Amino acid sequence: MKGIRLAEITWKEAIEAFKQYQVALLPIGGGTKEHGPHLPLGTDLMVVEDLANRVVEASPVMLLPALAYAYYPAFVDWTGSVSIEAAHFTAIVSDIIRSLHRHGIQKFLLLDGGVSTHPPLRTLSSDLHNELGILVAVTDILGLGSEVYAQIEEQEKGGHADEMETSCMLALRPDLVKMELAPREWRTGIPGAFGKDGVKKVHVGGKMTTPNGINGDATLATVEKGHLALAAKAQDIITFVEHFIDYPLPGKRES
Repeated sequence: MKGIRLAEITWKEAIEAFKQYQVALLPIGGGTKEHGPHLPLGTDLMVVEDLANRVVEASPVMLLPALAYAYYPAFVDWTGSVSIEAAHFTAIVSDIIRSLHRHGIQKFLLLDGGVSTHPPLRTLSSDLHNELGILVAVTDILGLGSEVYAQIEEQEKGGHADEMETSCMLALRPDLVKMELAPREWRTGIPGAFGKDGVKKVHVGGKMTTPNGINGDATLATVEKGHLALAAKAQDIITFVEHFIDYPLPGKRES
């Protein structure tokens, strides 16, 4: 069963849609955020919108228009980048959820395309669960498609405008990718913050300070990797939705 795009129906049609669909899907991705000299500022938004379109075509979700502005503190010094303070960002998302909850939706899936956005959204998920008794799921962009990434990714490490993100854009909008400008560079962290296996042991806030604003090897990107990565990410979300729909809402504890 396919989903429905809320923006494309009338409010009267929405009355029936709110009875039929249990899960509201909100994509969140930076619409204007630095992605090196080779990728467009709207990379994150384009990726989450593509994933959302794949999910709504395969799953019975109610798709909302994407939220193009969020909390991206590491990029505030780069021209064109927009960041919303964490408290403001979570308040906006909270208001969106509350608006739909008023009309009966009790399960929400936030398709989060960021890294810095993830902690505040996780906190919001817990807070709204405790307050309203609803379920707010938040995707982890670092986990989606991870099994496929492990098979096809060649760079030693990365994380921003790198091999895989550039590959996704080559698959989505090759006309906007400037591969002749694709760099390879890495952020340097504080020794001891990560283990030899790459596991984070200590988090230290900071900004993107590499010369070109990327972290990874964008020169290794290919169209084929991009198609595989996007398909894997979308399938992970589709698989979760299948189970999320039937997952029971929390009941009150017996006294």
